[in-house]
Amino acid sequence: MSNVGNNIKKLRKVKGMSQQAFGDIFNLTRGNISSYEEMRAEPKIEIVLKIANYFGIPVQHLIEKNLSVNEILNFNDYFDPNVSLIGRKRLLQIPLLERDCIFEAGSYFSKLEELPIIEFPLQSRNRLIAIEYADAIPVPSDFLAGPQSILFFEEVDVQSLHTLDKAFGLYFSEEEFFIGKYSLQEKEISLALNAWKKIDLTMGEKAYFWKLYGRFERI
Repeated sequence: MSNVGNNIKKLRKVKGMSQQAFGDIFNLTRGNISSYEEMRAEPKIEIVLKIANYFGIPVQHLIEKNLSVNEILNFNDYFDPNVSLIGRKRLLQIPLLERDCIFEAGSYFSKLEELPIIEFPLQSRNRLIAIEYADAIPVPSDFLAGPQSILFFEEVDVQSLHTLDKAFGLYFSEEEFFIGKYSLQEKEISLALNAWKKIDLTMGEKAYFWKLYGRFERI
C-alpha cells in the first residue's frame, strides 16, 4: 500500500476540509475519501495525479512519503482550472511566529510581514497571527495547549471589547509577550497572566492586545 491515504488525511486537516468537501473537489464521494484514509482502497492513478496537481505536491512524494505538516504547508498550491472547486474555502495568509522565535518575539512586533506565512480557511475582519505553542510562553495555569498546538489570535478592536470577558488573549509588544485571561469590570478591561501580572487594556495601546481565535492540533 502507498502513503496516499495517510497524506490525504493530513492534507484535509491542514487545509481545514471535511471528507465531503475534499471529495467534491475531485468528484469523489465521502465514502471514497474514507476508504482511502482507512487504507481499505487505493485511488486510481488519475485521481492521484489530480490531487498532486491541485495541491502542488510532487506525485512521488504523495505516493511514497509520509508527508509532515511543515512539508504540506511549504508546498505552493496550484489550482488547475479544469478541476472543480466546489467546497473550497478561501485561505487566509497569516503570519506564523514559530517556537524557535519565541524568545525574540518582541523584535517582530513591528514587522509581522517578515514572519513566514501559514494558510488557513479562517474568516476575520481583523488581523490574525498564528503562534506555535512552546513551554517558554508564559500562560495562565488553566490554559491548555501542547507542543502540537498552533494558536490563532485575532487583533482586538472596539467592536469586540464586550466579548473579551473570561476569554484567553495575547499581550504582544516589543517589551512583553504572554498569554493571559481577560476580565471585564464595568468599563475596565485587563489581561492577567496570574495574580501578580496584569495589564489594563487602553484604547491607546489596544494594538498590543489579541483575543484567542482558535487552536489547531497538528497530526
